[in-house]
Amino acid sequence: MLNLKLDYHSSEPLYLQAVLQVKRLVVTKKLLPGEKLPSIRLLAKALQINPTTTSRIFAQLAAEGIVVQRPGLGMFVSDAPSPFSDEFIRSELNRQALAYLIEGLRYGLEYKQLTGIIDEQHKILLES
Repeated sequence: MLNLKLDYHSSEPLYLQAVLQVKRLVVTKKLLPGEKLPSIRLLAKALQINPTTTSRIFAQLAAEGIVVQRPGLGMFVSDAPSPFSDEFIRSELNRQALAYLIEGLRYGLEYKQLTGIIDEQHKILLES
């Protein structure tokens, strides 16, 4: 079973919290390519969320090439290389980096503080 922890009081949608956590499990190799994921109903029950929300989680992960559906068998962690071009990946990460910088500056942080946060999160990710 996936060990996901959702914050039901957060302003961040539950499905996005779950998507990010699954991605984290994949990049930290706690979920391996080819590994079977729980069914929509089983995950919905474990997370105490609506099965429609769980379907949305899997749909988002599939759209990003993180998981693949094998008809009749279920959802699996993708073992294929990223389906996206280098240009698309770079564009998407640039968009996200700009949003991060804007938010950090809006909160009054300086560039050095923002890069410090990224370094801190990188370290935490590698240790998990």
